[in-house]
Formats: sequence, C-alpha cells, structure tokens
Amino acid sequence: MSPIFLVARRDYFAYIGAWGFWLSLITAPLIIAVLVFAPVLLARAEPPRTLAILSERVEDGAHIAAAFEAEARRSARGEIRAYLDTTAPAIVADALAAFDAAPERRAAIAAAREVVSRRAPGALRAFPAPSPRYIIVEPPARTIEAMRPYLSGGRLLPNGEALYGALNLRRDAAGRPVIEYWGVNLSHEEPSAIARRAMRLMMQREALAAHGLAPAEADRLETLEPQIVQFDPRSRAEEAQVTLRQRAPFYAALLLSFVLWSVVFSVANMLLTGVIEEKSNKILDTLLTSVTPLEMLIGKLLGVAAVSATLFLFWGALGGTLLSLAASSLSTSMLGQIAAAFLEPRLLAAFGVGFVAGYLMYGAIFLALGSLCESIQEAQTLLGPVALVLAMPMMLIAPALDNPNAPIIEAASWVPLFTPFLLLIRAPAGLDWIEIAGQGALMLLAVTVVLMLAARVFKAGVVDQVSLANWRGRKAKG
Repeated sequence: MSPIFLVARRDYFAYIGAWGFWLSLITAPLIIAVLVFAPVLLARAEPPRTLAILSERVEDGAHIAAAFEAEARRSARGEIRAYLDTTAPAIVADALAAFDAAPERRAAIAAAREVVSRRAPGALRAFPAPSPRYIIVEPPARTIEAMRPYLSGGRLLPNGEALYGALNLRRDAAGRPVIEYWGVNLSHEEPSAIARRAMRLMMQREALAAHGLAPAEADRLETLEPQIVQFDPRSRAEEAQVTLRQRAPFYAALLLSFVLWSVVFSVANMLLTGVIEEKSNKILDTLLTSVTPLEMLIGKLLGVAAVSATLFLFWGALGGTLLSLAASSLSTSMLGQIAAAFLEPRLLAAFGVGFVAGYLMYGAIFLALGSLCESIQEAQTLLGPVALVLAMPMMLIAPALDNPNAPIIEAASWVPLFTPFLLLIRAPAGLDWIEIAGQGALMLLAVTVVLMLAARVFKAGVVDQVSLANWRGRKAKG
C-alpha cells in the first residue's frame, strides 16, 4: 500500500474520529443559515419605530410628517417593483401605475396587489406586504424637556408603546429652520437625514416663491425625477433589462468567495497545528522512518483534503437539494432566483478550482511553516505577518465586485495568490471557459512549485530539525 495513502488515511480517521468534526458537520449549516437569514428576519420582525414631531410652525411639522409618509411610500414601491421585476416583469408598468395613482401608501399597495391578482395570480403567493419604518405619533408633551422621560424609556406613550425619538423643529433669528433630533440611539441619524432633505426642499420652495414662482409650480418641480433602467448588451433584446435575476450570481459569488476563504484558511490552520503537535510529541520522527518527507507532506494534504471533501459532500448534498428545490418550485420568486444563482455552472466550476488549488497551495505553505515551529506560541508570532499577506486577496474582493473586468482585477486574477478568489468573483461576469481553464492550469503549475519548495522546507524542519528558535539563536551568536 502506498505510504502517501497510509499517511492520508491515518490523518483522515484521526480528524473524523474527533467530536469536533461532527459538531462542525452539523452546526456549520445552521450557523450559515443564521448569518444569512437572521438580519432579514430581524429587520422584518422589528416593529415600526415611533417618532414625535414638535414644531414652532405648524406647516414645518406637517411638511416633515409628509416626508416620512413619502419615504415609506417610496420604500414600498421599490420593494414591490423589485419583486415584480423577478416574478412578473410583464405587468410591472401597470402595477406601478396603479400604485402611483392611489392617494396614500396602504391604498397604493392594495392597488398594485389588485393588478397582480388579475394579471398574474401566481405571483401573489409571496407578494410583499411592506410596513413603514417609522410611524409619526402625537407628541406626549408640549415641550422637548417634558418629553425626556418618554425618550429615555421612563414612560410609555398612551397606547403602551415606547417613543423611539423626537424631532424638534424651530426657526432661528433669521427665520432659518433648525432641526434637533432627540433619541437614545446615538448612532442612528436616519430620521434627522429625512427631516433635513424635507426642510431643504421647503427652503428651496420658499426661495422660489420669493422670486415669484407659484407654489403649485414649485411642488411640480419637486416631483421631477428621471426613470433609471439598466440593460445588459450581451443579452437578447427581450431579456436585456437587468433585474435581480441577473444580479443574483454576483451576490452568490460574493458569499461563496468568503466561504472559500474561510474554509481554505481554517483547513490550512488544521494542518499547521497538527504538524506542530506531532513534531513536539516526536510522532513525526517515528513516521519518517517509513516515509519520505515529500510523501509525508502530500499524505497530510490529501488526508485533510479528504476531511474537507467529507464536509463538502454532506453540506453540498444538503445545500444542493434545498437550492434545487427552491430553484424549481419557487422559480418565479426572488428566493428561487437567488437559489438558482448558486447552481450556475461557471460559479460551481470556479469554486471547485479555487478550493482545490487554493487548499493545496496554502496548505503546503502552512505545513512548511509548522515544520519550522516548536510550539503553537512560536507559530503565532510567525503567522502575524503571514496572515497579513494571505489576507490580501480579500482586499480585492470589493473592487472586483464593483468592476470584475477592470484591468487591474483581470491582471491580479492571474496571480496565483489571488486567483482562487478573484476567479470566483469574475465568473458571473461572463468569464470564458477558456480563461477558467487557463487560470486553473496556472494554479496547477503554482501548486506544483509550492509543493516542491514546501517539501524542502518541511524536510529541513522535521528531518534536519531546523526551527525558528535555532535560527534566532544562531543569529544572536553571530
């Protein structure tokens, strides 16, 4: 039996026999699901925030209240449009026209829903029911000082709810508006930003009126807004408009790139700690009587790779089944479109190439580093600068997502250090299979070179007993 296989089998069963492996196998999907869906569920579970408006001028308070209503209506319109762009694009224009013709937000949502029920009843299953982010209530007191107990949580509103914040609107000596926002959430500035935009428009209206422009004409000018539609020139004319269906693969690539980075470096760290432990316990000395350092290096890489493959087979079978069901049974919904994006062939191919090549390359580097260390503490001092270098690929993820075809991103994707992650990000942008194969071949070459160099370092560390401590001692004597 091959020595490499024996080493790989030994490491494989050592890892899967640990309780931590089974804990990771079960809990990792749950943790990922919580991280993905918890923010959405929390945002939807949070009730609307109650705000009170105090104003020296009645018209100022009414204008700010109308601005919050307009913001809630605009948000509802955007949510409905995003949903219909994916589920029923043919009726988007009619549904939004009915929405815009309604007098207020609830009636507008009902009008759009009625159009969907007549023209595309199948899209009603997950039709959004947007709620306002803020509700304007009557001030519980006449002055901001008297409202302090309500704002600090000491007292509740007459309906039993807590007051989230208050806007105090006044005018200075020159008649210019002053907006004071009161609230215990010191990092939250959205209410004051909405009020600022509204008062700025009101000041512009007053300035226009001072120059003789009728108020009705000033109101009409405020409503002017261009319609923005994005198109993809690579698609057919009837499918050229960009919707969530076209953007979903980029979101999937972003998530998978972070998963790939986390898995590659967590598995490589397993190799590092494992070789340090075996070196300190003299286990490697015993094993090296039967195998060569290169066989030991490759066997350990394959053994931990088999552990990762076991995890991925379980997670892939579970996730793939759920994504396939969502993509087929919910094909017209937003969830179905996002699920289908994870099954895009180029994305899966890029993930496979990135994991295999990235793991072998980084795993060999970490094994070589571990062979030079006598303890975990010594390895940690070495991994500080190394981790900064290995974190460089993640610094290019955001620019690559913004423009995956930028010259610097295209050039960086051919650098083996960055290739596994940038290949994944660039895949949804229409990356050719030839380029995917070319970068895969480059990574194969880089892995071969890294394995040869790592084998020499590994031999020096475990056979010749070269270590960082010895090197520092020789340097000090010299």
